[in-house]
Amino acid sequence: MTASRDKQNTSMDSFSLLLYPHRSLSPHGFLILISFVCVISFSAGLMFLMMGAWPIVAFFVLDAVLIYLAFKSNFKTGRRYEIIEIKNDKLTVRKIGADKQERCKMFEAYWARPVIDSEKLLIKCRDDTVEIGEFLILEEKQEVLREISEALRRFKNPVYT
Repeated sequence: MTASRDKQNTSMDSFSLLLYPHRSLSPHGFLILISFVCVISFSAGLMFLMMGAWPIVAFFVLDAVLIYLAFKSNFKTGRRYEIIEIKNDKLTVRKIGADKQERCKMFEAYWARPVIDSEKLLIKCRDDTVEIGEFLILEEKQEVLREISEALRRFKNPVYT
């Protein structure tokens, strides 16, 4: 599975699931990639400079800077994560953004239910709803749905676990 998830079942009456975006490029790989882009841009820019087309050098520099900024932005959004916990009769969804700001939503675990609606994974409880795993693909959302559903089933029916 390509999703990044960590699951912890600490006891029969608690459940914890950590969701975070998958990033296939490591920081070391990023360093290699951006070095390669800079070398190519510098070489091509130098070639055009020697031919007398010095304004084109600015486009090569701009290209390298934009690639760098795009990857940095992508890495920043990859720092967000979500924690879904079932503990003490509560289902808690904590969303921690790339800027480390936290949003927390609590539901009564007995009434909470996960659903997929229009390819969105939602936790519904009576009239309240929160979307989780926005960064997951549909197959990963379906797997998370099964895990949360099973945890809620064990919570609601502890005798049958």
